[in-house]
Amino acid sequence: MAIYGTTSEKPLIERIEYLEKELVGRTLPGTITGRAKQLKEFIISGTPEDPSVIFKINASQWILEEKITSEPLIVKIENLENVLFGKTSTDVLAMRAESIFGVCFKEGKPQMEEVVIPAGTLVPIRFLSNLSSKENVTGETFGYQVGENVFIDNRLVISMNSAGTGEITSAKKATILARPGKLELSFKPITALDGTPIDLILGEEAEEENKRLYVAVGAGILGLIILSNPVGLVFGALIPGKNVKIEEGTEMFLQVKEDTTVIALVQ
Repeated sequence: MAIYGTTSEKPLIERIEYLEKELVGRTLPGTITGRAKQLKEFIISGTPEDPSVIFKINASQWILEEKITSEPLIVKIENLENVLFGKTSTDVLAMRAESIFGVCFKEGKPQMEEVVIPAGTLVPIRFLSNLSSKENVTGETFGYQVGENVFIDNRLVISMNSAGTGEITSAKKATILARPGKLELSFKPITALDGTPIDLILGEEAEEENKRLYVAVGAGILGLIILSNPVGLVFGALIPGKNVKIEEGTEMFLQVKEDTTVIALVQ
């Protein structure tokens, strides 16, 4: 759930009424489907003329901290309130988001535009922990973050330091003088500035950029073969008996899987 980070098992009508009260302080008129659509537009979708709550908070976090975290919306709001005002508010969430947004953009609402992130757009990422086919096991998760701001022309679509998570879908240790180690990783989507999930893959554009990167830095993932599979990436050691090791801070490129429409911040 975008707001609290958990899902509820309560009936749909109760969940809608609860969200309405949390956001604006009252229940809204209309059909259940209409109210659910309205909540989605208000919280997630938005427009350049009327940005969503998520966009307001993400844009504010980027202005203040130069990153967008993967925490639930309520946690971000509370953290930003403490930074800006020294305390959290008891107002409804819409008012709290608007107050934060208004302080971060004192000169008025920033310029925003709807843009398409083309499939194949390169996204640099950085691993946030050491990964090894010897030490890690299948099912473990790991963190990664975006290494640089991603712009389409002069429009910010994905911010530097945006956090993502991944999972080790298979870890196989090397055997002495025989099988090389192997790690299979899947990457969960990162989020654009407006909260839209962005699927990343290893495609031709990213493969070519990675070749140039590894030649330039001479470290990180040298000695490994990197292949794509239907659910993510396969890292294999080139030498029999050697384990795969990806060091914390290692950088590589992935790319956007498919054309994705987002609301961007014009710079």
